[in-house]
Amino acid sequence: MNHGSAADERRVSQVGPMVVIANVTARALVGRRRSLLMLLLAGAPVLLALLVRIGGRGGSGTALVPALEGLLVTTVLPLVALVFGTAALGSELDDGTAVHVLTKPIPRWTIVVPKLVVAGGLTAILLVASTLLTGALLGGGTSRGFSITVAFAIAIAIGSFVYTSIFLALSAATSRGLIIGLGYSLLWEGVLAGSLPGTQLLSVHEYIRGMVAAIGPSNTLTSVVGGQGFVAAVVALVLITLFASLRLAAYEVRGAE
Repeated sequence: MNHGSAADERRVSQVGPMVVIANVTARALVGRRRSLLMLLLAGAPVLLALLVRIGGRGGSGTALVPALEGLLVTTVLPLVALVFGTAALGSELDDGTAVHVLTKPIPRWTIVVPKLVVAGGLTAILLVASTLLTGALLGGGTSRGFSITVAFAIAIAIGSFVYTSIFLALSAATSRGLIIGLGYSLLWEGVLAGSLPGTQLLSVHEYIRGMVAAIGPSNTLTSVVGGQGFVAAVVALVLITLFASLRLAAYEVRGAE
């Protein structure tokens, strides 16, 4: 009984700081002008879809996949995740407000996880909403269009957390996380990944394509990764979160020195 009580107390002592950190992170991310900019960025595909629909070219559903995969997945998702992911931790490390948290005797994953949940959750909410609205405008009102939209929404929701974990880890590893993350998004994810054999397993974009290909209607997308995109995304999320926790622990040691 004593061992059980001690374990319960440890869990409570870890959950308490996580809730506080999540609340502080949410207020910091939502209460700043960047949130409005991210809302506008996430709304760009919806505006484009509306213009296409008004022009009479979106009713057949032929523009649905190019809009979702070519614009949302390739460009908008990485940028929104980059801003939220780096700001969730990097801003506090840069201005020194994270010091009081780092001096607490708590596991570093209890700092990283709530920040990942909040930043990834905000990214997922914005991008899934954008996906659903874009799909409603360009899906042509067919069951196939609905199925494609749902497949993209699920894949983008998962991809939001993977992308955010990468940028959060970068902010824990370097003060230039935003710049490096932008280069990663534009060069690796946008140009290099998928162009050479084997690089698909190191690309979040390809994970998303694989998930859509696995759960969407036939011939929606072709992907070498396929259903393995789900497994690869989960493995990447766990490993990157662990890396971010270790880097944050190293940051504390450097600060003490």
